[in-house]
Amino acid sequence: MNNQLDKGTPMTSWLTRLFLSAALAVVFVPSAMAYSGSYTPGTGINGTVHDLATNHDGLTYAADPSDAPLNRICIYCHAPHNTYRLSTATGGAGPQAPSEYDYLPLWNHMLPGTTPVYTMYENGDGAPQTGSKALQEEATAPGGVSLLCLSCHDGAIAVNSYGNSAQLSASVSNPSNTNTRISNQYLVGKDYYLGNHHPIGFKWSDVEGVDQEIRDADTHFLTPSTTVRDHLYGMDEKMECATCHSVHNKGNGGERLLWRSDQSSQLCLTCHDKGIYVDP
Repeated sequence: MNNQLDKGTPMTSWLTRLFLSAALAVVFVPSAMAYSGSYTPGTGINGTVHDLATNHDGLTYAADPSDAPLNRICIYCHAPHNTYRLSTATGGAGPQAPSEYDYLPLWNHMLPGTTPVYTMYENGDGAPQTGSKALQEEATAPGGVSLLCLSCHDGAIAVNSYGNSAQLSASVSNPSNTNTRISNQYLVGKDYYLGNHHPIGFKWSDVEGVDQEIRDADTHFLTPSTTVRDHLYGMDEKMECATCHSVHNKGNGGERLLWRSDQSSQLCLTCHDKGIYVDP
């Protein structure tokens, strides 16, 4: 028993405080698990927009049939067995991905049978013939990492379409093949058009060599311990969606799953030499 109670604190007052504390816990603890439009960067996927589990997504991407009683988070994108195979693979029970998908982290979300042809970033014929113009010509298609993101975010495939018949059932059956498309505020690449989105799929070193306002990828940091180069993908070290976004909300320090906060345009100025760069 605490010292205040020993010194004469009325039992009714102590019990009242205890009851109020318990009531507040009931109110606030569940809300911490629900997506409410905000979440703490770097704390993991739970409660973020990529947390799609039935009971706490807030975004109506429920599995159909229901994934109850498991209400899994990871299953929408990943599964331990019988997931997509790389196009060069032979055998196996899982479906085979188109050849453009060169990175398949136990991928479980439905992919298109033929990889769409995307219209890439375009800033107009009046652009300077160096710098951004060179980037525009370099970025001809999204890389494998970005294609995984676009399998939900271009709106062509339902978010809650996952799994295949060779996988074990959670409760009723797999797969979940429904028709809940991604919400409008998260659409990127609708109608396979990426011309008005930040460019992806370009080799950093090629653009860095012709654009004097692109920073050195080895000396500028997106997190306190990782440089821009650490966030480039593939043998060609290309910029992709995950260069800026931490899809699992781990290790990042920025809002909207960004590796770095864009307060005062810090994220932009990490790569673009158009203002003062400050270490994260």
